[in-house]
Amino acid sequence: MKVVSKRASKAILVGKPFHGYAIVIFVLFLISCEDPGILKGDQNFGKSSLRTVFVDTFSVVTSTILVDSLPTTGTNQLMLGRYQDAYLGKVSASTYFQVGYSGSFAPDRNSSYDSIGLVLPYSKYFYGDTTQTQTIQIHQMTSIPRLRSPLPYRTDANVSFFVAATQSAIYNTSQANFNPVPITTVNVKFSPNRDSLYLKLPAAFGKNWFDLAQADALAGTTNSYFNNSTTFINDFFNGLHLTTDASANGSVVGFRANRVKIRLYYKRLFGDLLQQTFFDFPIRNASAQFNSIQSDRSATPLAALTGRSSISSSLTGNTTFVQSGIGLATKVEFPTLKSFFSNRNFILIDAALEVVPVQNSYTTILRVPNTLALYVTDQSNVVLNRAPAIDRSGFLSANIVYDFEYGIGTKYTFPLVNYLGGELASNLNTVTPLVIAVAPPAYFSEVNRVVLGDQRNLQHKIKLKINYSYVQN
Repeated sequence: MKVVSKRASKAILVGKPFHGYAIVIFVLFLISCEDPGILKGDQNFGKSSLRTVFVDTFSVVTSTILVDSLPTTGTNQLMLGRYQDAYLGKVSASTYFQVGYSGSFAPDRNSSYDSIGLVLPYSKYFYGDTTQTQTIQIHQMTSIPRLRSPLPYRTDANVSFFVAATQSAIYNTSQANFNPVPITTVNVKFSPNRDSLYLKLPAAFGKNWFDLAQADALAGTTNSYFNNSTTFINDFFNGLHLTTDASANGSVVGFRANRVKIRLYYKRLFGDLLQQTFFDFPIRNASAQFNSIQSDRSATPLAALTGRSSISSSLTGNTTFVQSGIGLATKVEFPTLKSFFSNRNFILIDAALEVVPVQNSYTTILRVPNTLALYVTDQSNVVLNRAPAIDRSGFLSANIVYDFEYGIGTKYTFPLVNYLGGELASNLNTVTPLVIAVAPPAYFSEVNRVVLGDQRNLQHKIKLKINYSYVQN
């Protein structure tokens, strides 16, 4: 514990009412105080003095938890690929979506089929080594995915904040039925800095679509597959499921859902010239497009981790983990803070939680999240709500600050004075635990992870930094 002089511009009083009012007078006096060392009072305190103390040794208990489900609908991000993580095992992402059309597809008798392919515009997001070849498998879905509403856990009424906030969705743990025999397989090297990836589909697949549409157009059929998009999706083509071969070890990449399409090329007469044109089948019903994001942690220290459980950082090498897409998060508890302040009369001047990524656990292709956010939980380990920001709106968050020169100063710093002030003034016996997770929307549409040191990690120690003042008689 270190005693320092400090001007008090904002303070939170903790303690008995009588002394609290006296300390308020002292805080006003401190604004004009210029003497170094101990800040001395006026005649109301006699020989008393006010000390300002900085402490960064409060107990911080950390563990890794798994958020049960994360909604992956409505993110405008198709995620696809696999990579092997040295800390968190095998991470994979596959995607499900429906395609339809506007108007109708009605090629005339002079038109002829050419080719068909799937257009996947890159979102520029990637995680892992994109130089490795992966095999994409394209399957036809055999049922339509359904949104589901959030339900409370069986043992209590808690509903995860991430689930409750969406009303209804499809989640990272969800799957839908599909034909196990793929329409086609394609070997690719992802190039996320390019405009798009084009996957050619079999000629027989596309010609079947073209012939049906042309036959309906020539027969004047109404409410057919190709002049009613609802009929097309419900009765003819439920959608596509894209995944990668289980042996792949490369990267997970993102594609822009609002620009994904199946494009069918065909030739038709324009005047006396036969020219190539195309018809697009874009994603329809964006709320039914979702990503299934899985992690095989069986060979890692987190092998036993399941939803609502936790694993102490003491069992995982004095580290904890946060990962978007999968739902890994770090739980933080302050077991001694409430009792320390409740037995004394203190002014809480400032508080910050400093979180340090483990050096060499991240690279330019395995990037840490840009922003982490704080949420509140309890002994259920369910994320109950976001921790209130200073302005009481948005998320209480922290951006990564890099130490480019030495690397050891890279960290996230959360301002906690308002949060802890409210907790210390409450009637609770302990400070409500916090959860560190990736800030939305990245938590639902990326797989970035960060390895954090705990309080016993000598080089990458998590710290609760507190400044407080007290009257010394």
